[in-house]
Amino acid sequence: MAKKQKLLALESLRGFAALAVALHHFSYGSPLSGNAFIRHSYLMVDFFFVLSGFVIALNYAGRLSSPGDLTNFQRRRFWRLYPLHLFTLLIFLGIECLKYGFEQKTGIVSNSPAFEVSGAIAFLANLLLLQGVVMNQPTFNIPSWSISVEFWTYLIFALTLGVLRLRMRSCLLLAGVAAAGLLALEGGRLETDPIFAIVRCIYSFFLGVFAASFQLDPSAKRTGPWAACSLVLVVLAIWGLGGSRAEILLPPLFTVTVVAVASLREDASLRRFLEWPSFVWLGTISYSVYLTHSIVGWGVTQFLRFGLKFPTHTAPDGATMLTLEQGFGTLVTLVALVGVLAFSHLTYRFIENPFRSGWPLGAGKTVPSQG
Repeated sequence: MAKKQKLLALESLRGFAALAVALHHFSYGSPLSGNAFIRHSYLMVDFFFVLSGFVIALNYAGRLSSPGDLTNFQRRRFWRLYPLHLFTLLIFLGIECLKYGFEQKTGIVSNSPAFEVSGAIAFLANLLLLQGVVMNQPTFNIPSWSISVEFWTYLIFALTLGVLRLRMRSCLLLAGVAAAGLLALEGGRLETDPIFAIVRCIYSFFLGVFAASFQLDPSAKRTGPWAACSLVLVVLAIWGLGGSRAEILLPPLFTVTVVAVASLREDASLRRFLEWPSFVWLGTISYSVYLTHSIVGWGVTQFLRFGLKFPTHTAPDGATMLTLEQGFGTLVTLVALVGVLAFSHLTYRFIENPFRSGWPLGAGKTVPSQG
């Protein structure tokens, strides 16, 4: 299969999804993050999985015919994910060290005492990209659990299409088996325990692979209403079904949406809107947004709590939270988002991009950002 062009409209959707995940983790008392859609935006991770399966299949199905192809594919996947993951992991290791020193000096213990959850075993698991597979709770940079399971799902994809020679449309069967597993293990919820997270990834990823089997030829191009309706349905479904056993219905809806947006005609107004350069830029740095927003959020929280001495309260889950007036909380949320975008721009430029094809001194051509 020939290599496909990058689908800019999908790149923008990836950026919006990454922002939603960042807002989901920013708890500053703002309606920007306190609404039902953002509270359930952990489901955007499943959108990432669907989109990755779709784009990876478009780019690599039919190009995995030899052991060398499989090795090269997984090597590219490693260099796409690992450098930024390692960078953020080391920052969070430094945060644990700071927490330990602060605890020893002041006697004040954070929500999670230093190295209690993120200890030596967790660090080793993160180094090996196994944190989402073998650990029973998220550690260090919490969002990185999905990077772990996606990396190993890439290997399953390569073996399935390259060794077993399974057709892309047959991948629907693999997605169905994973869905049955989620129903049995989690009752249909997608906010799974990390140790089952790879099942969650396989389900959504291979739905995306299945969707890619429908050729996006010119005769299949569509105008905007179908795609616009699917996007509205995604928002409503996340708003209304998040947190329920019906979450398992979201990945098929994400799949339909990805196909609908990818099938937009060039003159469709929705496609032109989604291909606005600023939105595409947001999608380009979306991996950095996803992996760095917890660092920025931690820094903002510590500055407010210990630098400016804002009061705190204990949440129902026992966590210590800042007590902020709604208007100020919204301002803090916006400042944090700007900080995430600025930091992500830097990490994309100096970490992601130079390592896209391997060690910079020996890197050749870069791979598409969607892949």
